Amino acid sequence: MSNLTLYSVSYDLCNLVLTAIGSVLPEPARAWVTNGDLLTGLAVLVFAALLLAASMLNTILLIWWERKLLGRFMDRRGAMHVGYAGLLQNFADGFKLFRKTTVQPREADTLGFITGPTAYLVTSFMIFGVLPISSGWNSGALPLSLLLALAIFSFAPLFIFVSAWSSNNKYSLMGGMRSAAQMIAYEVPLLLAVVAVVIVSGSFDLTTIVYEQQNYWFWGPLVVALIVFVAGMLAEMERIPFDLPEAEAELVEGWNTEYGGMLFAFFMLADYLRALVGSILVVLLFLGGWTLPSWVPSAATSFPLAGIFWFMLKTYLVFGLFVWVRASLPRVRTDQLLRVGWNRMIPLSLLAVFLAAVLVTVKCLPVFGCVPSPGV
Repeated sequence: MSNLTLYSVSYDLCNLVLTAIGSVLPEPARAWVTNGDLLTGLAVLVFAALLLAASMLNTILLIWWERKLLGRFMDRRGAMHVGYAGLLQNFADGFKLFRKTTVQPREADTLGFITGPTAYLVTSFMIFGVLPISSGWNSGALPLSLLLALAIFSFAPLFIFVSAWSSNNKYSLMGGMRSAAQMIAYEVPLLLAVVAVVIVSGSFDLTTIVYEQQNYWFWGPLVVALIVFVAGMLAEMERIPFDLPEAEAELVEGWNTEYGGMLFAFFMLADYLRALVGSILVVLLFLGGWTLPSWVPSAATSFPLAGIFWFMLKTYLVFGLFVWVRASLPRVRTDQLLRVGWNRMIPLSLLAVFLAAVLVTVKCLPVFGCVPSPGV
């Protein structure tokens, strides 16, 4: 692959613009415009803007995709009438929410009430800066990108609890407490499932983990880790059957009961951003990322933006699985959720770690007929 990346394109574009501007300015101003620090800062801003635009567009498409799938699962058309096939319905809903006035409860803590949803959204956006979408997407490999992504991903329950507590509403506080308990119960098996992937790949770098799957995707030998990771992700994303912090039948609307208008839109947008991140992590860790099996014809990977195309196709299929689970399963009780997390998920995750250690020790798995490739 070439060294062309999204950041290098942003850098070259900014360099071209600043050089053109500097060519028509007098010497003192030209030296300031063509300064290397200004160029780097502007390139970072352009790179961040492109990441923001890509993540926002995919989040809106994800909402549309879920609505369409739920309509099919429920044997109905759905209420999406704005634009062709309802593609503009989410824009209309978002515009309506951002126009509404946010009403704050009289006894609520102002700082926490506003900071909670804002930090929840910002940290959800931050994760996209470390996720490699293809070989030419980010500016280079990060040695611990997997740990960084999971660390940022785990901030959400803290901001949920802050938002719930600052609302001064007992239903919101109960939802926040449920979110904290759910995080404690499912973070441990989720991280152990990640340990199984790290043992086989030998790296915490997401790009390296993807290239280690050129011979075989990890979902085969690490199917137990995949099951644990998907269940843990559903709990982390607070999606059915693990949406107890937002159980509208019990807690009005859970931890975001007192929120409306723009702040409520922040929560909804961040929820789907986290669903997109969860789907991306499943693809990166278990489904080969942007790569395809070696038996696939080269024509399938040689067209422009092939890596991004196949990566996003896998991501939307994984999210379709999440929607299928939502349409098929009921919400579990709190005691059932904690029992599954502690009594079922942790033993399964430990089994996944053991199987990964056996795979590395034996060096070959006859069923898959290959040996892990050397590190990239």
